[in-house]
Amino acid sequence: MRTAGCTGSKTVRFTPWLLWLSLAELGTMLTFGTYSGTLPLLRVEWRMTGAQAGGVFAMQQIGYTVAVLVLSSLTDLVGVRRIYLFSSVLNGLASLLFALLANNFQSAAFFRILCGIGLAGTYVPGMRLVVERAPPGRRGAAMGMYISAFSLGAAASLFATSLLLRRGWRMAFMISGLGPLAASVIAWSVVFDIRPLRARRIPFRQALQNARALRFSLAYAAHNWELFGMRAWLPSFLTAGWVAAHVPLGQATARASAFGGLVLVASAISNATGGWLSDHLGRRPTIVLFLTASAACSLSVGWLLPYGLRVILPLATLYGLLVTAESSTLSTAVAESADPEALGTTLAIQSSLGFAASAISPALFGFLLDAFGGWGWAFSSLGLVALVGVGIVLGSASCEQARAST
Repeated sequence: MRTAGCTGSKTVRFTPWLLWLSLAELGTMLTFGTYSGTLPLLRVEWRMTGAQAGGVFAMQQIGYTVAVLVLSSLTDLVGVRRIYLFSSVLNGLASLLFALLANNFQSAAFFRILCGIGLAGTYVPGMRLVVERAPPGRRGAAMGMYISAFSLGAAASLFATSLLLRRGWRMAFMISGLGPLAASVIAWSVVFDIRPLRARRIPFRQALQNARALRFSLAYAAHNWELFGMRAWLPSFLTAGWVAAHVPLGQATARASAFGGLVLVASAISNATGGWLSDHLGRRPTIVLFLTASAACSLSVGWLLPYGLRVILPLATLYGLLVTAESSTLSTAVAESADPEALGTTLAIQSSLGFAASAISPALFGFLLDAFGGWGWAFSSLGLVALVGVGIVLGSASCEQARAST
């Protein structure tokens, strides 16, 4: 397939179009990791408990969860373009306002909710465009490339935060807010709808009656539980490792943000690779393989802090490679199971379930950290839910085989 369809008055090749859309996605993600990267400092400055610290991140996910159900579903009615442009600007403004006005748990939570709403109106609507334009035999790889921009953007966010911390955490939020604003400029030229809109109302019933898509969506929720719990707390975990090695808190925080960015870069590579592998190995086997492997990392990494950075850093890198590798495959499986007229709503339900899980996971992680005073049980909670996702995927295969034989 040589074209990506109509974009205004022009017809463009698919691969360059995908590269530009992925670059815009990377820009919107520059606000994503700023809070996690500055969390050790904010927690001390604002005297937040572990539950409050996780709660701010959870507020971002709650904003995303509620908004994506509305905004992505609305793409079935009004298309992607207007929603994408509005949301990318909102995301950037929310980060700028955080830099200027946030001064405690409550204000931080409010501005991160706005950030979550902005992310909701870009990521999944962009995913819809990829599904509609990609040739079927390249859909997993195309989705992997687009979703890898999510991880690369999160990595760039942590890298930028680690560099800007010397000028204060407010500067980190200020600069990160420019990313989504730049993304809106790119999107103006590349985000256009390709198919005529036929739905007259949001097709929730049609999407909810799709059992196959719902099973993959629940597995995606289990995946997100693990992924976002890990992303929210990995910089703080690595900071604890460097502090235990007698590195001052400020330097330890900067090092953890930088290394966390490297981990996310690795995860972007594995996401693209996982999508490509699913085009050849199949969606279900790819999901089971990587979700099981990442669960093993979650169940072990938190207990190994006493063994020092020589053990923790290599395992954290492997963890980053594995924890996102099935993400694009899960999203592709949901999209391929959807009715075309309910594609936006089906992806909205998937993303809403996934980010609802990601809203609970970091807060529960913080609660377990407070309750047990160590990282082992907190990280293990992520792995146990990932194994539930494996069970859902294997169980859905059995259900479909049983239905086919009757």
